[in-house]
Amino acid sequence: MSALRYHDFHLTGYDVRKSGSEIVLHLLYDYPSCPREESHIRFQSVELYHFVHTGGAIILDIAEIPLSQVFQEFGDRIQVWANQFGIQHWGYADPASYQRKLESQGLCAWEISSSIGFAGFVIAKSIDDVTDQFARHAN
Repeated sequence: MSALRYHDFHLTGYDVRKSGSEIVLHLLYDYPSCPREESHIRFQSVELYHFVHTGGAIILDIAEIPLSQVFQEFGDRIQVWANQFGIQHWGYADPASYQRKLESQGLCAWEISSSIGFAGFVIAKSIDDVTDQFARHAN
């Protein structure tokens, strides 16, 4: 796996694909007197994600964090989302049991931070750089 390139890249968009099991972040480094560079980062086997304020985001970090941190911060909201969006069919009973289920499946959490407004997390099986796949399809 190549090194992920994201620091100081602008989030130009993201795709939710494969019925929600895949998310691809589309990033662009485009500053005066610097070469323009794209980066595309894919999360696979996505279980849950939450993004806010995506417009104008400049990504600072994509850091793997403990699942427990996500559940400490978002446990109450995950409970609301479970009720609103019906994730009980995935075996959701309560935040603690849901966290244990995700851990037993080998899922990880990534926190995405930004210098301007954007915040988010993704719970998924893996993360990788797929820039070469998008470069081939763009031509």
